[in-house]
Amino acid sequence: MAQLCQHANDLKQLGVEVLLVSFSSQGYARTWVEEVCPAFHLLLDRRRESYRLYGLGESLLRSWSPKVVASYVDLMRRGRSWQGIRGHSTQLGGDFIVGPGGIVRLAYRSRDPTDRPSVDLLLSALGSVSPEKAAR
Repeated sequence: MAQLCQHANDLKQLGVEVLLVSFSSQGYARTWVEEVCPAFHLLLDRRRESYRLYGLGESLLRSWSPKVVASYVDLMRRGRSWQGIRGHSTQLGGDFIVGPGGIVRLAYRSRDPTDRPSVDLLLSALGSVSPEKAAR
């Protein structure tokens, strides 16, 4: 998400609003957004209804694989503090681009917590729903 935040101005020029969805507590989620990108909007979904609607599954093995644990250790080595396990630690996430009329233009369901689409993929998909292109 931090990489996407570096393109906040590009997203704004495309007329894009980024909505981060979290099932964690309000305080923790707000702290996370402030750390990652305060320019993005936050929606709390404590019941994880949107996760189910977008087909995002759960997996203990994929959420806590050696690769994922190593990435958390690396983040802590670089200065991030351990926040502990909050909520449903097996819930998998994803990235979705919803265009005009509520049409899903990109659905990227993460295989594990470290699996995110590239910024280039997101910007490319966003370019296909920019206001200029939508008006054609």
